[in-house]
Amino acid sequence: MFARIRKKLPGPKTVAFWGSVTGVVGFYKYNKHESQKRMDYYCQRATLTANETIGSMDTPRKVHVYIAVPMGELGTRRAREHWEKYILPVFAAGALDYELTLVNETEVDEDGSERVVRGGVHRMVAEEIKERRRRQLEAEENNGELRLWRAAIEERESENEARKLKKRLAEEPGMSVLELWKAPGYPGVMDVVAIGRETWVEMVNGISDGAVGSLNKQVPALEPLDQDQKQQQITTETRDDGAQVTDTAGGETANETLAAAPEEPIHIVNYDRYDDASHTVELPAAAFISHRMLSGWGAVPQRVWNFFHDQQNVDDYARQALQVVFESTRRPAHGVQELESLGREEENLPGWKDQQPMEVVVDSSVADRLQIYDTQNDIAPS
Repeated sequence: MFARIRKKLPGPKTVAFWGSVTGVVGFYKYNKHESQKRMDYYCQRATLTANETIGSMDTPRKVHVYIAVPMGELGTRRAREHWEKYILPVFAAGALDYELTLVNETEVDEDGSERVVRGGVHRMVAEEIKERRRRQLEAEENNGELRLWRAAIEERESENEARKLKKRLAEEPGMSVLELWKAPGYPGVMDVVAIGRETWVEMVNGISDGAVGSLNKQVPALEPLDQDQKQQQITTETRDDGAQVTDTAGGETANETLAAAPEEPIHIVNYDRYDDASHTVELPAAAFISHRMLSGWGAVPQRVWNFFHDQQNVDDYARQALQVVFESTRRPAHGVQELESLGREEENLPGWKDQQPMEVVVDSSVADRLQIYDTQNDIAPS
């Protein structure tokens, strides 16, 4: 009888195989359960601010989130997955409105290899602050010339928008009108959030450039018209003497090719001439949320470990996101040294190998005025 039962029992190799599979699946399910448990904990804390009442005339808080291409990558796909998995749920639980900007600029070298071009976040952040400084100068009573230039620039920008829209409608005739809708601008100053060391360095450098850099602004050039738009509608008629004359809407005769439009001269509006440095613009508070991107074959073992043991990542990233949800975690930055130190450990990751370290270049006067979110310590209300 026992011999008969023993024959039906699986062999040691089968037992070892199914035991290993059961152990791995069980470990993975336990990790998912614990990770979700940790995420629920931080989301529950974030709801404290979501349940706060605001006045009918008050504007809800909104932050501008920047994501640049992580070191070792050629796109923002994995960085966006990081944002959606660890940070977005906490923002949503705290009813924190946001604007997300993914900066992905690449170029092809002479040998055909593709590489990432840095500096996009820097330009965007700096230009936003410079625009507020320009508006301050334009509002002064004696600066009527600047107001005239602003009207001319806005008229040119409107014309360019119309030309771009006409071109897009020609290329996409079935485009929905909803795609053309633009959300109204935020009335206040949006705080800025950087995800990853590379984004953080560009962002704080952009804040400094925007606060103390040159305000001179180039009048935008007109968008070129398509060739068929330049030619306009051409009609042909026969005169009494039998000659063929081709006429365009502008009264040009045929058999003459339309001359190319002369190159428009570049004009720079000199705002610096009116800037006596007596005004200071409100700077956005800055927040750093880390992103330890594991790129390359050398990082495969760590990525496998994270797949089965993700609780530590949820704890770290969701906790940092929670500090941004609460305004009470803002504090003055401790000089340029603190701005340089945030996220520096990420430069030891495999993706940073053979990459030039990024340098924080912030004016000391800006660092003294800049406020940051203390994302490295858990001081949010609980």
